[in-house]
Amino acid sequence: MAEAERGLAERKTIGLVGAEMASVPGVAEIANAVADRGGRLSPSSLKADCISPALASALARNGNHSVTVAPEAGSERMRKVINKNLSEAEILHAAQMMVGEGVENLKLYFMLGLPEETDHDVSGIADLTGKVLARVRAGRSRVGRVTVSLNPFVPKPWTPFQWDPMEDGASVKRKIAMLRSQLKSLGPIELDAESPREAYFQGVVSRGDRRVSSILERLDSERCQAPGEIWRTLQQIHREAEEGAKMPDPDSYVFRHYTHDELLPWDFIDHHIEKWFLLSERRKAHYEHQTPPCDVTKCRVCGAC
Repeated sequence: MAEAERGLAERKTIGLVGAEMASVPGVAEIANAVADRGGRLSPSSLKADCISPALASALARNGNHSVTVAPEAGSERMRKVINKNLSEAEILHAAQMMVGEGVENLKLYFMLGLPEETDHDVSGIADLTGKVLARVRAGRSRVGRVTVSLNPFVPKPWTPFQWDPMEDGASVKRKIAMLRSQLKSLGPIELDAESPREAYFQGVVSRGDRRVSSILERLDSERCQAPGEIWRTLQQIHREAEEGAKMPDPDSYVFRHYTHDELLPWDFIDHHIEKWFLLSERRKAHYEHQTPPCDVTKCRVCGAC
């Protein structure tokens, strides 16, 4: 609250940035306290099953017109694969609650190109969006703009998908176009799709080893700042690598499938989570088996606690 009060001296909107902010104890009280002082709290995104009526009401106060809810995947199957422990019923209830409390605009956050994903799972994004619209309208709630946010999946170190490659840009673009066509039939829905090129650069940095430093130095020396400039230089580096240049190939980081028994570039960093545990979670994802949220006061399985 001390940070929020300092921010309110400068602007009306206070950002709350982090993972699953709806699960933070006391977040509704913080939102109300900010509203009492004439401001509004804007969380980065909210996990649907953690949204309470009190939080929805607090966020709607003082003109908080837009809230992001994160289903992350359109189909129940894919939410099991990525271990979200989130049902369609919970997503629909959260959307109805937010709009019913006065939030006008909804943004639904999804990922594309997830491991194990099929076109049927991608179409599930349009299906779920349609069900959200039907639910809020059936409740006679006023809904303004609905935005579907699509973000290419970038595998990250120290997660169960750290061994998996990214999906290539052409495939992601095809899925975006397919969804754009399917969403048109639902009415005026805004589609906000992150560029696969920007995701590619994230993949280089995320999955790279120490040799990526030479790529970053090259981008800096050529003063690449805009996404288009970065992309053109990365493509040039890729062509040079194919022709035998010493510069590492960016594609080898983004599209490589790491084997389960090899040393990964980030293995030397101790983040406490056991590697065998992440591999076990990856195998469970393949079979669509979810792991329930752990009790950090008792659970010691992964090694982090």
